[in-house]
Amino acid sequence: MKKLLIVFLGLFCLSSLSFFNDNTSALAAKNKKVKQHKVKKNVKKKTKSVIKNANEEVGKKVSLGSDENFNYYRILQDDDNVKFISEVNAKYPNKHNLPFIKDYRTGLPIKQKLNNDGTVHINYSGNSELSDNFKNAIETWNDLNVIKFKVVSSSEHANVNVHGNYSLADDFSRSDYTQGRLGDADNYVDYNSDVSLKDGTKMKYISKTNVTLYSSLLNSSSNNQDHVMIHEIGHALGFDDLSSDADRGLIMYETSALGSVLLNKLDSCEKTSLKYFYQA
Repeated sequence: MKKLLIVFLGLFCLSSLSFFNDNTSALAAKNKKVKQHKVKKNVKKKTKSVIKNANEEVGKKVSLGSDENFNYYRILQDDDNVKFISEVNAKYPNKHNLPFIKDYRTGLPIKQKLNNDGTVHINYSGNSELSDNFKNAIETWNDLNVIKFKVVSSSEHANVNVHGNYSLADDFSRSDYTQGRLGDADNYVDYNSDVSLKDGTKMKYISKTNVTLYSSLLNSSSNNQDHVMIHEIGHALGFDDLSSDADRGLIMYETSALGSVLLNKLDSCEKTSLKYFYQA
């Protein structure tokens, strides 16, 4: 994914998620999307010398202003300490179709082939610290009521296998890993498949998807972990990265400001796109 640097409160943090790779096999080739999220980790400050406003309530956000990228707040704690937070300043855009990943060999968009039960089978393995984020991501996609994921216990029976790494040693066991990346989604394409949509658009099926979440993700907030998990599973469905400023409020936007509260929302854009590409 394209690299982008966002600066906030003097700290820089570079993270990554997934891009196309050229490994092929007889019937399937890997379409690897590596996302290099340019991120900034925001500083959460606390201070004990606080002048409270007369109407300030414990736990309530008080606005400190905003810029083109973030909204800034302070929150009074029970012990009179103050926590400073930032939230991404982005709105969910008007409804429009989102692009799907195009296979590098054929130039055709790709998608999952549904099982006989009408669902996409998905499995999670590895670090249990990310298992709740996995559940949250599945629930978020399923709540659109278009394509349903079904969690299965065996990786052999899954269309999508998600694995959470435990350590840097696990991360570096992957030959193309570079430190700081958050995750990769590798789609393998069935070149014997031929799919035509009602309007004549040609597609190929994904025969298998492997999603890897790297150990660096364990240092992020639960909100940020959910974001990365939802984003990577979006790639497994076929969604490509987005780069337009108008799409900053979408989960498939190519960069994320880790350390800030992210907008982990799926709505009309994702729903419309799924209905079109999956003819649901």
